[in-house]
Amino acid sequence: LERWGFNMQNAFEFFGLTPSLNLDAKQLRVRYIEIQRQGHPDLKGDDSSEIDVIELANRFYEELRTSRGVVRAYLLSMDVVDLNQNRLPKDFLFEMMGLNDEIDEKHAGDLAAGERAGALLNQAEIELTEALNLLKDASSPNLDELVEWYQKSKYLDRLRKNFLGIEEI
Repeated sequence: LERWGFNMQNAFEFFGLTPSLNLDAKQLRVRYIEIQRQGHPDLKGDDSSEIDVIELANRFYEELRTSRGVVRAYLLSMDVVDLNQNRLPKDFLFEMMGLNDEIDEKHAGDLAAGERAGALLNQAEIELTEALNLLKDASSPNLDELVEWYQKSKYLDRLRKNFLGIEEI
């Protein structure tokens, strides 16, 4: 892996991209395809280090195709390492507890609660998208606000999966 000259910890560095919340998807795709061509086992033989690079390229590429993945990679590139240390505001947590109660009632057969939960989830996701757009517009985004956005995004994703009846492993 070292002979490739890739940083194996950060998606931006791996692809040779400047860390940014406004990722150039075309540039990412070009770099991804270049790496695939350089190291694909069908073209180069069965070198396990090349397979590792391809697997990492696939993982990082998928990560950078989502807003949360871009934010995570950006934060890591800025040396923010405590992404999972809870920074969620109490008012958000209380709001989400209420939403979770609505989701539980939906699963218990309350159709009205399901409609309320769906509307609340949609609104929370819209607000999250708007917050990220504001952070993207900043010349130097506030890292604490980005960590909070990242954690809210993960929280809402878990609630959305619960709402849809998808169990996480």
